[in-house]
Amino acid sequence: MAAIKVLPEYGLVYDSETGKIAPESGTMVKYSMGTVNTGLDKLDKYADDLMNSLAPTGSFLESYPHREKSLYYASIFTNIFYGFIFGLILSFVVVFLHAGGLI
Repeated sequence: MAAIKVLPEYGLVYDSETGKIAPESGTMVKYSMGTVNTGLDKLDKYADDLMNSLAPTGSFLESYPHREKSLYYASIFTNIFYGFIFGLILSFVVVFLHAGGLI
C-alpha cells in the first residue's frame, strides 16, 4: 500500500488505493512530495512564460533585461513586410491583367 504524507505532525497520510486520508501505520510506503513540488514549480514558471508570450509587451523568462516590447516591434516590422509583399503581388497581378487586356 502506497501513501503520501499529508500532515506529518498529526500522522495523517493519503492512501492512494482507497483515496482516503488515514492515520499513519508502520506498514505503509511513504513518498516525499518535495521533488514533485519542485517540478510543479518549474512547470508553473513555464506556463506563466507561455501566457506572457501572448501579450506583446510582456517579458520572457529566458530573455535579456529591458526587452519587454521586443515582440511588439517585431510584429510591426513583420506586418509591414507582409503588407509590402502582398501589395507588390497584387500590383503585379493587376499590371499583368491590364497588359493582357483582361481588365
